[in-house]
Amino acid sequence: MMKMPRDALRRIAGQPVVIEGQTLDVQIQIMLDSMKRLGVEQPDDVERARRWMDEDGEAVAPEPPAMASERDVVAGSAAGGTTQTRGAHDIRVRVYVPKTARPGAGMLVFFHGGGFVLGSIASHEAPVKVLAHESGVVVASVEYRLGPEHVFPAAPLDALAAYAWAREHASELGADPSRVGVGGDSAGGNLSAVVCNLAKQERLPQPAHQLLIYPAIDWWRTTQSHETFATGFFLDESRTFWYESRYLSRVEERDDPRASPNRFGDFSGLAPATIVTAGFDILRDEGEIYADSLARAGVPVDYACERSLIHGFFNLGGAIDAARAANARLASRVRAALGQAAAARPAATPVARAESIVRG
Repeated sequence: MMKMPRDALRRIAGQPVVIEGQTLDVQIQIMLDSMKRLGVEQPDDVERARRWMDEDGEAVAPEPPAMASERDVVAGSAAGGTTQTRGAHDIRVRVYVPKTARPGAGMLVFFHGGGFVLGSIASHEAPVKVLAHESGVVVASVEYRLGPEHVFPAAPLDALAAYAWAREHASELGADPSRVGVGGDSAGGNLSAVVCNLAKQERLPQPAHQLLIYPAIDWWRTTQSHETFATGFFLDESRTFWYESRYLSRVEERDDPRASPNRFGDFSGLAPATIVTAGFDILRDEGEIYADSLARAGVPVDYACERSLIHGFFNLGGAIDAARAANARLASRVRAALGQAAAARPAATPVARAESIVRG
């Protein structure tokens, strides 16, 4: 059905969904309506939900391009984080070297989304391969610990350890160790922001760039978009509480900056950022506010809102044309930040969030 002409899709979908001057993409509208009519929803059982994300995601994932090489490695270890974990924990990473990578290309350490409970290297393999291919950047996809088996702060500890390992071993993996960035979608965007702030606290080198795709920034959920898009747009407000109950042990942990990175406070000196949100997403406003906070602190920021899309569009490039186009724009930003020779890259300039709105 999605391959039909858009005017035909509009006749099938009926009246456009318009909220705050934004029009929901017609393919997204049909997809959401079909899921509702067919009763397709995320299971409440954690293991079933993980299989649902991995298996059902294949139906909408893009065709993954062939890589020059891909391999699984152990990225050191991170100790502690949960009462269930004693001693150090090995972190698995899958390294994708695209055929488009030039000598001296940078590396993106990628953290998948899934609410800190779901998701895996496998769930994000197809869009991550597309990102690597279109950006010409080596991508290291991280298998960090998930709740409820490993509750907060296991995930941010793993993320920081994986970033430190990537910097140390980048040259062995075909990348420039001085140009190692971090990035991810949703929960992975949260972890990327946390890594930058923790690197500053611990006097580690800053990532060369941070790519935050509809990031989860504040567990208190006080922005208007949490109310406006609370139901009906894939990531429902009730589902965020399901994630929280399996990731955070107590409500007070919402205030920990390693959970809600907007609470670090001083953002000066952090890595240049690309922050991309979705127009019909409960997380939209907190991503925009975080972009504002970074820009006010003097951090170079490129903010864009893909106004016609929903949370999770990074994984929808195989079915949704607008998602595929949005992901191509993401890749272009990564290529500019990490994929070109260092001498050819222009100096970054702070950009206020309103200057870079992308209309889907």
